[in-house]
Amino acid sequence: MHLLGNSEADQLRMLKQAISESRDGITLADAAHPDCALVFVNPAFERMTGYAFEEAIGRNCRYLQGSDRDQEGIAVLRAAMARGEPCVVVVRNYRKDGRLFYNELSVSPVHDASGTVTHFMGIQRDVTSRVTLEANLHQRNKELHTANERLRLLSIADSLTGLFNRGHFDEQLVTQWRIARRTRSTMSIFMIDIDHFKAYNDSYGHRAGDTCLREVARALGSAFMRVSDFVARYGGEEFVVLSAGMTVDQASRYADSLCERVCALKIPHAATPGGIVSVSVGHATARGDELLTAAALVSQADEALYRAKAEGRNRAVPSSPT
Repeated sequence: MHLLGNSEADQLRMLKQAISESRDGITLADAAHPDCALVFVNPAFERMTGYAFEEAIGRNCRYLQGSDRDQEGIAVLRAAMARGEPCVVVVRNYRKDGRLFYNELSVSPVHDASGTVTHFMGIQRDVTSRVTLEANLHQRNKELHTANERLRLLSIADSLTGLFNRGHFDEQLVTQWRIARRTRSTMSIFMIDIDHFKAYNDSYGHRAGDTCLREVARALGSAFMRVSDFVARYGGEEFVVLSAGMTVDQASRYADSLCERVCALKIPHAATPGGIVSVSVGHATARGDELLTAAALVSQADEALYRAKAEGRNRAVPSSPT
């Protein structure tokens, strides 16, 4: 280091003063020492760590980590020092009184005239406030993401049954039909209606009606477990299921099983012939490459539902061939 117009003694005095008055901790470690022991620490280091000059000299800086040594930054630091390279890491350190602080440690090798590394100089800065702020911001971002996800789910869920709502079904219908057209795969629509539900409400009350809707919704939801299955409340006592990749025979078997699942709930309903809650199901299946729209497929399933009701309810009816 050379300061223009100053003698070597003045330069040395000014350098010592700069190091002594620095707000950052400055250390010097002996690279030739088996444990790379400290040979110098400045007053800022003493204030930062709580360790006096005499307590720090002759020790490896690892004493500042205590037993908390399984840190990524420490491994990076060791590897850089082994290669004689500079590095900057943030590590968890502990003051003499045990309090944690985050230390941004910048280490640089010091070479002699022959190029041999003789010492390592460390500049240490307490960045606890910054790390804490970053951690708080990260946590708040996580909480915000969680809150936004909850709001998103609320916006697409039916509040009574917990199934998806009509609006989200309409969105998924368009998306899944596009996929079916692109992949030339099949898509099935099941329209499901609780039989004589108005009579159920009139006989048992609306609170019992809400309970009935929730139980039927659970039964329908548990019947379709594949990722491609999509169950929604269509409105009132009507539900809809969208499923990709089914054959016509598979769709018929599923539709029959839906009727069986709801009957298996054995919810009393005096207005039905069987004395329990039942459902009618209309379903339609088509390939994506057929000359048909998603809305037309829903209409076919809806027409089949009306035929199921007309034929006596508590049954599943496929759409008529076109």
